[in-house]
Amino acid sequence: MISQASVKLLPPYDLVELPLPLKWDFVWCNFPHAETPFKPGPYFRPGLVRNAGFVRTQDDREFPFVSVVYCTTQLDLLNDKSFIIDNPAHLQQCGLFLETLVVTNRIIRLPWSPSFFTRRQRDNRGPVVGQLPEELKPRVLGLVSEF
Repeated sequence: MISQASVKLLPPYDLVELPLPLKWDFVWCNFPHAETPFKPGPYFRPGLVRNAGFVRTQDDREFPFVSVVYCTTQLDLLNDKSFIIDNPAHLQQCGLFLETLVVTNRIIRLPWSPSFFTRRQRDNRGPVVGQLPEELKPRVLGLVSEF
């Protein structure tokens, strides 16, 4: 997670002119590895937005952030805190091309920056690529008490 003290060490933000994504949006995200949370991961993947807002630094600057739930096409990682999106209509609404595992207990707060969020090369959409269908929201809420 990004602490207020560490925010001032992050690079400048250049996506501020874009509106922040909304809760339940899917974004095209460079989700970092757990061992290097401030370094973008090796490739982009979908992420489910838990929330978004602003962090105030100690020197009174505000920076946009997005809390993102990890998503992967590695369906073998399924556990009791995850679920698979595989219905073609749901995939389309989410902006996903492949069956996707949503891992609700792997969440990270990232700066709203092109280092972590970008347009998807495949169809030039993004950073917001879709939204979780209403009928899937109870599945998430059943896995996580507060989302």
